[in-house]
Amino acid sequence: MAQKLEYSHGEPTGLKEATRLWTPGDIIPQSILELPTPLLFFRLLRFLKTTKRQGWLDRGIQAQNTESISDHMYRMAAMSLLAPEEVDSRKCVAIAIVHDLAEAVVGDITPHDDVTPEEKHRRERETIEFISESLQPVNAKAAAEITSLYLEYEHESTAEARFVKDLDKLEFILQTIEYQEDVDQGKEDQSIRLNDFLNARHKIKHTVVQQWTDQVLQQREKAKDKVELYYLK
Repeated sequence: MAQKLEYSHGEPTGLKEATRLWTPGDIIPQSILELPTPLLFFRLLRFLKTTKRQGWLDRGIQAQNTESISDHMYRMAAMSLLAPEEVDSRKCVAIAIVHDLAEAVVGDITPHDDVTPEEKHRRERETIEFISESLQPVNAKAAAEITSLYLEYEHESTAEARFVKDLDKLEFILQTIEYQEDVDQGKEDQSIRLNDFLNARHKIKHTVVQQWTDQVLQQREKAKDKVELYYLK
């Protein structure tokens, strides 16, 4: 049976002091915490593969069809290989791999959860620091790079980070369209509506990602037109 992290989206359970803050140690199983480095890190990565993206579940997508966190990260990383020459594509790939790394422990917290944006960011930052510190004895350079790439993405402080931020929105739009196609084809509940997610296009700033997104949306419209013509015949 696959091991599953029990995420606490409020205060850690069983606390005597109501003021105690969430820590990675409240969530990570003791059997993993006791592992030597880098095995601890390797085991944590599994939870990116097994944790579903909560926003889709909240909208009614079936759990067996819902992408995992690593599904999302991998497509972003692969898309990053096509970064334009003015940004470092290899660095973009690295940022894409790191950007949601903390969710292996924190989980995929959404605006519907009882966690403020500030607390969400604090938990993610603390998790990245925990991972980085655990990796220091094995590879101090890589440990520091994980923290640096994460902070670049969060603060959008480099051209690469801003490009990957836009890829995050494009990947989200792609997945929205793919799930809506599943709905249209009867593979998901017919009452599900996801088109409001397509408004993420307005937040994309990089011209290349804008062009890619517009292509995706144009193809979506063409596909819809073909379906409508089919039913009109």
